[in-house]
Amino acid sequence: MKLAIGLGLLSLSTLAMGAVSEKSIQLLKNPNGQKVALEKKDVVTLERLENMFTMDARTPGLSAMIKRHALHHKQKAVPVLIKVMKESKYPEQNRWQATMLLGQIMGVKSAPFIAKFADHPHWMMRVASLKALLALRQKDYHAVYSKALKDPSLIVRVQALDNISQMQIKTLAPQVWNMMYDQSNYSGEVGNRKRTSIVKVVIRTIGDLKFEKAQKPLAKLIQKPKYQDLIEDLDYSLEKITGETSPNSVDGRRKFWSKIAVNETKKI
Repeated sequence: MKLAIGLGLLSLSTLAMGAVSEKSIQLLKNPNGQKVALEKKDVVTLERLENMFTMDARTPGLSAMIKRHALHHKQKAVPVLIKVMKESKYPEQNRWQATMLLGQIMGVKSAPFIAKFADHPHWMMRVASLKALLALRQKDYHAVYSKALKDPSLIVRVQALDNISQMQIKTLAPQVWNMMYDQSNYSGEVGNRKRTSIVKVVIRTIGDLKFEKAQKPLAKLIQKPKYQDLIEDLDYSLEKITGETSPNSVDGRRKFWSKIAVNETKKI
């Protein structure tokens, strides 16, 4: 006995569609416009797969078991993965895994659907969306990554930087640089602000993107003792931007980059 994946078992009509259209889901389920036939045994094992997603994510071996079952069923597992992604009754870590598995099974066809979850209320799903887009090497979602740089969650902002850095999205370098002045990346009261860990990531991302407009400001920052904790990160980025190699000592680095900054000024 075969059942067609339509609006029967694992029906998506019961889901709250939100910002994700049913049309986009149907395209994921049936990318070639054809229904996928289910054997009776598939129905049983797919129900078992869905039940796995309800379990505590910390259960030993659960993650590997979910992955093995999902990859075995491939496209037939897509409705289950979509359901898990969209419903809050499943543990967030399992919803994360469903997102990654959807990208792995459907490839770039899943990118528009997965990108919608960058606006999800839960930070873990926003990170999962960004992670999956990175795995799919989706460089064109500039608006998604730019918005994520200002996300309320520090973890989401860090992941956005990782996407931009790894995929070398240089057009977003100015937005990354602006994060140096974004007060959400600092803690404490006004007048007594302290840098959070993301500032180091911002500086290194600027170097990875070889953002030349940041060269002089970075060369000035490395001279100041109050930025001593950032000296490795500043030096890293300056080397990436200029292609030069600085000395190992702190004093040597400061003199070296001071000289480079002066030389660059004379060229202008």
